[in-house]
Amino acid sequence: MDKIIINNNLLPQSDYWDLITSTLSSYEVKDISPDGIVTRRVDNDDYFLANDVWNVTDIGQIPNFVEQFSKYKGTGKYIKFTTENHNIGLEIKFVLYHKLFSDELSLSSFFSSYKTCLHKLVLFLNEEHSRLSSLLDLDIEKAEKQWIWWLNNKGVKTTQTCKNIKYGEYENKRIVANFFRSVYEKLFTLTDTREEWEKDRWDIRVLNAYYGVDYNVSTTQYYIDFTSIENDVFKMHFKKYIKTRLLGGGKFSWGTAREYLKGVPKFLNFISELEPEWNDLKGLTRQHIEKYLEFIRHYAKNIKCVYVFLKDTQRFDYSIAPEKSTTILLYSEDYPNLSKKSDDDIDYIPEHVLEQLFENINDLHPDVQPIVWVAFKTGLRISDVLGLTQKCLVRLNGKYSIQTDIEKTYVKGHKIPIDDQLANMIAVLIHNSKEHSNDDNNPVKYIFVRYSGSRKKKPFSQHWVQEKLNQLAIKKNITDEIGNVFHFKSHQFRHTYAVKMLNGGADILTVQELLAHASPEMTMRYARLFDDTKRKEFEKVVKQGVFSFDLNGEIHQVSEAEDIPEDIMDMMWKDEKLNALDNPYGTCRARVNGNCPLAAEPPCLTANDGKPCFDLAVGMTSFDVKKYELLIETTTKWIEASKEYGREDMIKANEKNLERYQSIYETIKGGNVIFGRFDRLKRQLERKKKKGVTNG
Repeated sequence: MDKIIINNNLLPQSDYWDLITSTLSSYEVKDISPDGIVTRRVDNDDYFLANDVWNVTDIGQIPNFVEQFSKYKGTGKYIKFTTENHNIGLEIKFVLYHKLFSDELSLSSFFSSYKTCLHKLVLFLNEEHSRLSSLLDLDIEKAEKQWIWWLNNKGVKTTQTCKNIKYGEYENKRIVANFFRSVYEKLFTLTDTREEWEKDRWDIRVLNAYYGVDYNVSTTQYYIDFTSIENDVFKMHFKKYIKTRLLGGGKFSWGTAREYLKGVPKFLNFISELEPEWNDLKGLTRQHIEKYLEFIRHYAKNIKCVYVFLKDTQRFDYSIAPEKSTTILLYSEDYPNLSKKSDDDIDYIPEHVLEQLFENINDLHPDVQPIVWVAFKTGLRISDVLGLTQKCLVRLNGKYSIQTDIEKTYVKGHKIPIDDQLANMIAVLIHNSKEHSNDDNNPVKYIFVRYSGSRKKKPFSQHWVQEKLNQLAIKKNITDEIGNVFHFKSHQFRHTYAVKMLNGGADILTVQELLAHASPEMTMRYARLFDDTKRKEFEKVVKQGVFSFDLNGEIHQVSEAEDIPEDIMDMMWKDEKLNALDNPYGTCRARVNGNCPLAAEPPCLTANDGKPCFDLAVGMTSFDVKKYELLIETTTKWIEASKEYGREDMIKANEKNLERYQSIYETIKGGNVIFGRFDRLKRQLERKKKKGVTNG
């Protein structure tokens, strides 16, 4: 055999084995100074090549592992590579060597779970593939099935039942079942020396390191895969297109590239099936598009990606570009009318769920607790929370803010004001990050970071944060209104922040600015939700009881809730929103344009020949209760002061007012509303109906 065959990549055998043996003949030593500076040097020690038994004590003497070894409490002392075929042993060593020196594996994992898995894999290979020259000669799909079958025959469990709050119980492969494929794929990746762009499966971590392509470091979606595209010419041009867009100056993110991979390959394969002789799209017609639209009728949301790709092949002068203009190939009517979510569907966390969460917050994983507080108190997207660094806390004029870049909307230096409690928490996180960080384990200086393991140098993953929240929900039975265990999603905290800001009186522009929304559209969804919430609260208050002042100015109940017609309720709400004027005694329902000549001075309770104004409504808001509490308190003090000075006229006048205030207060404190004249509302509605007025 001259070459190791890796799909379409041919690597000369000598280069392949030279890569493996030269790697195992030395290792990189990392020396970390007290100030966190890392220096690297190569130790030309062939320990890992020459020995088929690796000892934890030997490895623990290498500076990279000294700290881990000092804390090592495992019982495993060695790991054996006793394959009958020497070459297979070298390949497995090569893979595990990389996992060890990249900190993907700790000493504990390496000499416990990996030791057990490796022992079984060696037995399997010795029994089933003793004459194999290289693991990469195997058809991994067939070999993995053989591996699972072999494990089951040996009595080794390969699956386990897991529970998911959303999907219920499901079967998942155990570590040992995945071990063979993980070794194979790691070997494949490490020995594929082509430039990343040449491969059919791109790793964003490589593209980021070598070409500066940005990505959301708190996700685990590292790959885009072009292998599903059947026509090699189409594949080549589509890869070229995605590369151009990722490296270009436009706003084409890794996440957008992944969306294109969902739609365009499906289209290209469909055309290949219709026109198997084609190696370009020059002959593409409207008829092809119509057949494709029929084919994907239920998955048409990716059609826009297809349109942009076809249009850009013409703009970029690709040799495969359609000859017909895309304007006559695809029309706007071809895009599916995806129903927009109702404003009621904004996925925020209800108040009673929040109460349960914060009651049990101390039982949440300690690393997730501060993440929840930051998300809840700032409204940042989870990706931006997890991307906070040691420089995120700023102070200006004695007030603290969080300052960070917003990835999704490309906002630099976005600031969000925070309270002192959260500022103190972040200060502690920054302090801890500085203490534990160096240029090797946290070069970006994140405050929510993994210092070792497969995510070393990266923030906690979004999936992990959400998983811990939902584990808490199950453990502490955090339920929704109907008693089901609540399913937490990390983005819900952002929605919750927006709703709370509006409920607290913040205006739309302020909320838009704090959330760093690129446009007001999303912010307006929150506003409509808030308006609907206010309407429901308004109806709730009114339906508790409607009262009115009678001809003598006395309060009496007009009707129970079921007696209030919907059109009356609707008119009351619109008037409340659009026309009502707040005053110290309630809410004046006369138009703001001046229907009440006495509004400048507040005789609203006596304006109608000593009786309340017909347009007065009291109890429309919770503030009215506080107003009358204050009026009762101040009037009582006036009476006391008047008695001290013997002012009988003042005593009499204020006692009469006090009686009015107390009568109104006793009515509205239970949530009732008093209208000047309820029948007046009915007459207003009739007049509006005659005029054809329907919107307030």
